[in-house]
Amino acid sequence: MKAILILGLLVFGITAVELEAGVPILLKEIKAIKTDHTEFTFLLDLELSQGGKVSEVVALVGDLLEQMKRDQLNDDLEYAHRTTTLGLDIEWLIIVLRNLTKERQDKNNQLSELNQVLVGLQQQMDAITEQLNILNGKEEQLRQTRAQEAASYQARQENNGKVLAALNEIIPKLQVAVFDQEGKSLLQTEQFEIVEKIKRELGHNHPIAIMVAMTTKFDVPTVKRIIEKLEHIRNAVIALMQQEDEQETQSQITFQTQIQEIAELRERFSKDFEVTSQLIKKRTNDKVLLEKRLTIINRDLSLTEQLLIQTREYKEQYDAAYAVRKGKRISEIKTVQQAYDLVDNHAKKHK
Repeated sequence: MKAILILGLLVFGITAVELEAGVPILLKEIKAIKTDHTEFTFLLDLELSQGGKVSEVVALVGDLLEQMKRDQLNDDLEYAHRTTTLGLDIEWLIIVLRNLTKERQDKNNQLSELNQVLVGLQQQMDAITEQLNILNGKEEQLRQTRAQEAASYQARQENNGKVLAALNEIIPKLQVAVFDQEGKSLLQTEQFEIVEKIKRELGHNHPIAIMVAMTTKFDVPTVKRIIEKLEHIRNAVIALMQQEDEQETQSQITFQTQIQEIAELRERFSKDFEVTSQLIKKRTNDKVLLEKRLTIINRDLSLTEQLLIQTREYKEQYDAAYAVRKGKRISEIKTVQQAYDLVDNHAKKHK
């Protein structure tokens, strides 16, 4: 019900009850009440035109006044409930916004730390890879060196073997030739054959070939001295070959030891590589999850900020609408109250 159904009552209705004393004066006083409301006038007019009394109009206006006050009270209660709810929503959104902002900061810090960890792990991985490459290069170099040393050893031993074989062949023949009764003819004949053979096997400029060739030009005592030198050389060659064998054996042992050390280091670095690789994989997965969470946080932050703005705007509009509505109703209540007081006072005076 709105406030100015009173006017309908008083402007249209009171004229119908002019038989009652003092009604014209009452009508004049009511017309003095300023109002823009014309609702429900038809109902009041209908009531009065059918013989309704001023007392009945008082009851109607009183009911209207009470209804308007109840409506305002209900509106106040609804406003209190709604504005409290909106206030709580705004506080909750502010808390959510604060928590999301803090979580985003924490996640960004975690992401920064995680990036630093990944950089460190990658550097560690690069260092391990470099060490493995160094080990592989060192092993390859060792194998090449060992192969060269083995080939050199084999060549030296083959050469020493030829020298020893030549000495083992020439020395007995020279001894037989020297000590044979027919030594002179035998010496000359066999010496030439021996010299030619030595030259073929060892080369014309080989020291032993030259030394053997000299036996064809000297007498028996000189040849004997040459034989002694050859025997000394043979012993030296035998000792050298034994020394070469020992050195080769030691070289093989050293090579195997170095290869074993490299294998152990490679195994250790390979394990470190695998562990570091797994750590990088895990940290990378953590980074992906962290970035996904940050994406969700940023989305929720944007939505929460928009919702907070919308809720605040809605509360402001709701507050404004309530203030306008309340002001209008208070004005209506005031108008109805004035009308009620006039009619009620009139009714009391003319009992």
